[in-house]
Amino acid sequence: MPSSSTPETRKSGKLLKYLVGFVVLLGIIYTGGWFYLANQLESRVATNLAAFKQKGIDATCENAGASGYPIRLGLDCTKVGWVDQAKNLSVTAGSFNAAAQVYDPMQIVSRIEGPAAVDAPGMIPLDITWKNLGSSVRLDKPLPKQLAVQGNDIVVNQRGAAAGTAPIAVMQDGKLSFSTAEPKMNISWSFEKLKIADNIVYKHPLPELTGAADIELENGFALLGKPERDASILRGQSGQLNNVDLGFTDGSGIAISGPFSVDDEGRISGDFNVTMRNPEGVAQAMREILPDEESTISSVLQAMAFVPKDASGAPTLPITVKNGKMSVGFIRIGRLPSL
Repeated sequence: MPSSSTPETRKSGKLLKYLVGFVVLLGIIYTGGWFYLANQLESRVATNLAAFKQKGIDATCENAGASGYPIRLGLDCTKVGWVDQAKNLSVTAGSFNAAAQVYDPMQIVSRIEGPAAVDAPGMIPLDITWKNLGSSVRLDKPLPKQLAVQGNDIVVNQRGAAAGTAPIAVMQDGKLSFSTAEPKMNISWSFEKLKIADNIVYKHPLPELTGAADIELENGFALLGKPERDASILRGQSGQLNNVDLGFTDGSGIAISGPFSVDDEGRISGDFNVTMRNPEGVAQAMREILPDEESTISSVLQAMAFVPKDASGAPTLPITVKNGKMSVGFIRIGRLPSL
């Protein structure tokens, strides 16, 4: 007697064949789509580089090619560069890779290899090396929603310096990030074990530094359209110093927080709390940086003994700034320069 399962078996076999055929068809369509987008990416890069050249900017992405199949779409370059002869600005570096996952195309992660050669007006030629340097950006319209750059073991040297010359600066880790929620912008950065060569700043040795900052600008979007490239770009801005911290190797340091505003003349106003961790350690570090200010540093150290303490026991001094004029209570203590 024939088995009753034979028709079902044949039906299941046909369904399996159809399923396999459908998967293969999807794979062919997906592969074709991926290579179409890869070709579009390579064409767009070539078009953009040509457009920069017409503007007098030599932007390079040598041996540009798409990569990442099947789950990513990325761009690889064996060498990158940016040369703006009109501004005497030149930056060249090693290989570059940027990619986005096909299921999250708005998040782009990139990595660049050193060394980098930097030439800019008013600066000595620099060679910069690092162990890792990468970025992550969350695209949005009209501008990216998030951007972060992070690197470690960064070394800055003067190009052509004699063998054995100390680097201009060495930093173990550094990170800079922006996030936006129009019209606000949040800016944060941090660095660990930054050592700047002696006699570069203040013509005195500087201690190793660690720092962090978290700053919120109420109308940070407006900065993106301004032509200024110095501190004057902050005129008309207001915001909050959530925390700005500078620390030394012994754990001492200074932290500042509070709301602020900058008027159209660049004058700063705000109400700040200045906290000093281990005042004796801060004073010793400042003596090394500013040996000619021993009297002022000693006076400030003595005054900190009478300042209210925070929960951790660190003296915290409230400072009011109005149009650049600083005061503690009714006592005027100085003036901030205009931005």
